[in-house]
Amino acid sequence: MADILTDDDVKKLTPRPNGTEQVFRRVFGVRGLLLRVGKRKKTFELRAEGERPFRRVLGEHPAIPVAAAIATAQEMWRRHDAKPPLPIDAPAKDEHTIATALPLFQAWLIAKGRSDKTLAAYASAFNRLSDHIKRLPLQKLLDDRTLMLNEVARIKEARHNQKLKRKGQAAATQSAVFVSALFTYMRDQAGLTLVGSPVSMCVMVDKKTKQPVLGVDDMKSWWEVVQKISNEIVRETLLFELLTGLRRGSLEALRCKDIDLRNGCVHVAIAKGGEEKAFDLILTRPMIRCLWRARKAGRRLYPEHAKVWCFAGERGHIRGNRLTKIVLGKMVLDKAVLAKVGVQPEKDKDKVVLKANHALRRGYSTAARAAGVDEDVISKLLNHGAKGLLSRYVMTSHLGKMLYGAQCDISASIIKALGQPHGLA
Repeated sequence: MADILTDDDVKKLTPRPNGTEQVFRRVFGVRGLLLRVGKRKKTFELRAEGERPFRRVLGEHPAIPVAAAIATAQEMWRRHDAKPPLPIDAPAKDEHTIATALPLFQAWLIAKGRSDKTLAAYASAFNRLSDHIKRLPLQKLLDDRTLMLNEVARIKEARHNQKLKRKGQAAATQSAVFVSALFTYMRDQAGLTLVGSPVSMCVMVDKKTKQPVLGVDDMKSWWEVVQKISNEIVRETLLFELLTGLRRGSLEALRCKDIDLRNGCVHVAIAKGGEEKAFDLILTRPMIRCLWRARKAGRRLYPEHAKVWCFAGERGHIRGNRLTKIVLGKMVLDKAVLAKVGVQPEKDKDKVVLKANHALRRGYSTAARAAGVDEDVISKLLNHGAKGLLSRYVMTSHLGKMLYGAQCDISASIIKALGQPHGLA
């Protein structure tokens, strides 16, 4: 085993063969820093013996990456060995760095129910930062904002030649967003006096990147392409995504047991923002028919998986990343049709990239506006910002009836834009 374990090494660690916890010591290059690996959790812990013994749990992997655990442990030892000794858990306000603030920030994110994907994204953004930036006092990053400007440029340059689609801009932007979010937390939640943003000089948006959207006028051509897809579950998944405006992660994880036809909704348990953002999606007749066709096909193609998932696939539920690379076989489609719906042939002529996922979510919003639905109502139906809509609203309250009516108008607008295909409505 290497002297210092990496995040990839930690992912591979397992408990003992009999299932009991296994403790890994002296593998991170910091005295007293160890990792307890059990069946469910991998926990970083710092222990010290002697005249002033202490024991502190630093957090769980992967929410806290190896680099953050090492940085936190080193800071604790620095405070422990200082003369006079300083409290190891509480750096002075003017001594906080990105490295010391990260565990506090991550603990707050976990308490707020943020998803594992969010935690992993912030951990990756932290790992991209240089050690110099991680250990500078937060106030210094505010006093000299060229520090983060140069850091973001360094991250972009380091990835510029890696054949990435956005030439490193996405990675650089993600790190800048992470630093901004961490500063906001330390100011609003941890009580630090931090005025302004250390990334105010950074370019946070790639102006060359266009947000794909499926326009109402292009939906009929898009539907023509979708009909060429051989997998009928994929066809129904794409249609349901357009009819509902659901995000990819929410769509693929819909379960059969969460469908409530009596109240005309399906519970969306996986939502952006964590469990507290879970909501009940209002169903219209075209949506219900789409779910019925998908379940019927699932029972025939993947009978075991179809018992659990609304959109069954080979490995359980269908994977959202499959929805953007559609196999059309050797069918030849009109080039004008392909251009309208954003289809681009790849080297393999049997594959095309079809507008899907967030482009369809934006298409839902476009169709909703075309149907005359108020923007505030559209926001509620897309679960933007507000808490989830309870199913009882659909059947009993004035708000529920209004939202159901709006959802029906949107579905009708989309079906009309698709060319009124037989059987969808």
